[in-house]
Amino acid sequence: MTVAIPRAIRDGRRAGAAMLLALALGMIAANSSLSDGYAFLHHYPLRLGLAELQIEAPLIDWINQGLLTVFFFQIGLHTNQEITTGVLASPCTAAVPAAAALGGMILPAAVYTLFNFSDPVALNGWAIPIATDIVLVLGLMSLFGGRVAPGVIAFITATAIFDDLGAVIVIALFYGEVAAVWPVAVIIAGLLTLFALNRCRYAHLAPYLLAGAVLWTGLIATGLEGAAAGAVVGLSLPLSSFQPHTVTSTMRRISPIALFFVVPMFAFFNGGVPLDLAQPALAIEPIALGIGAALVLGKPLGVLLGTLLAVRLGIGSLPAMVTARDIALAALLAGVGFTMSLFIVTAAFHDPLLADTAKLAVLAGSALSAVIALIALMTCARKTE
Repeated sequence: MTVAIPRAIRDGRRAGAAMLLALALGMIAANSSLSDGYAFLHHYPLRLGLAELQIEAPLIDWINQGLLTVFFFQIGLHTNQEITTGVLASPCTAAVPAAAALGGMILPAAVYTLFNFSDPVALNGWAIPIATDIVLVLGLMSLFGGRVAPGVIAFITATAIFDDLGAVIVIALFYGEVAAVWPVAVIIAGLLTLFALNRCRYAHLAPYLLAGAVLWTGLIATGLEGAAAGAVVGLSLPLSSFQPHTVTSTMRRISPIALFFVVPMFAFFNGGVPLDLAQPALAIEPIALGIGAALVLGKPLGVLLGTLLAVRLGIGSLPAMVTARDIALAALLAGVGFTMSLFIVTAAFHDPLLADTAKLAVLAGSALSAVIALIALMTCARKTE
């Protein structure tokens, strides 16, 4: 990989801790005497721009559609970097984690749909359980030190990269309604500019960011998910034309901002769900059951089946010293969904009760997946020591 495994694990541990701390603070704020102030900040209107070009939206929208663009940019840049010089550079090496990610998206979506096919409103949340939170997965793996083989970590990381990229594509294609036609021209202009810069192998970041801002504006104006513009910009950079130190420097600058500021801010404002909603009756709601079953069962099974199918068809092979049993254990972590899952909740459900029910299901399903994976990994580690 382009980023050393030990460093990725260390960053994952710290970022995971920051994310969980922000989530805990959000839950405390939403379920204490601070709840009124939390709700006030959550919906506080902010206005940016000049004269007729002003955009006014509540703070939560600026975080989800504006600030989270930085995180999506990191996803796109990280994927681009791995495709250019990392573990995804070889089609044979990339094929198996790509198949694992695809299986890990299709099966949980099918499980959720099975629970909610008769409710068109609930069905809009089919994509909620398709993404794995790579930050939390790396953080959980850090608990095992050197007892998890580097090949396993590289595989699950590559799978999560494809997973996140797939989730971004799903968000861009299936969520948001076009509220006006003229901004489509703005989107096209941004995309064409990025394409032209890429084809010319232009090796300066500023024009890409400017074109990305145009694309973001068009997406927001049409009612689509503006944060996806960040991933498009990250993927559009012709990294082989940039100086290596420029790419490394950009990654070093963007990663701390994304992991230790943007994601915790997102977790704080999106994870603060009033626990008075956590009633036994909601636990058996199709939305909650669908998300829980998809994360705990659908994700691991989908990743495992996608992997085994790819290997069986001969389109790729597992990393050296990695067995199907290792993949089965690592796949249990795939059910830990958080950042992307919560983002899709906000895009899928506009009814606060449905959204909060889905958020609680994401948190519960991810926590149960983590517990199952940790028990399995600890048991495996004891047996091999």
